[in-house]
Amino acid sequence: MTLAQASLATNPEVKHTWSIDADEDHCILDIPPYSDTGFSITIEVFPEEITVSMGGPHEHFRREGMSPEELVGSVLGLTRDLLSPAMRLREQRAGGSAFQWHVEALQADGTWLAEATTGLLFWNYFGKRSERIYQNDVLPSRAKAS
Repeated sequence: MTLAQASLATNPEVKHTWSIDADEDHCILDIPPYSDTGFSITIEVFPEEITVSMGGPHEHFRREGMSPEELVGSVLGLTRDLLSPAMRLREQRAGGSAFQWHVEALQADGTWLAEATTGLLFWNYFGKRSERIYQNDVLPSRAKAS
């Protein structure tokens, strides 16, 4: 059993599916959103990197300088945080379409700190602006679980 499978086995409340892509060059772990205010998480495992997608944004974890256990541990730690109320996805919108995403972590003082920001190069600059907040609450945060 892999480290990811073992981790998911200890958290049966995390709905998920495993698959192999059509080219059969990497496997995919999909975790659907649990509510209208949640967001999906997709983990794609390639030979030299693991990509974690969170709705709009994504983060690459490369093997360079890490053991496989460290790499998987980093990915699973982020995934656990993304499934808890300790992290959220703040989406900026213009003209009804998303153009920028902020992955934010809850700080001890109750404020939110952006850990990653990504956005589109071309978007409707003159469109009416709005914002949506997405947050999962499937697992407790790592700080509370410790």
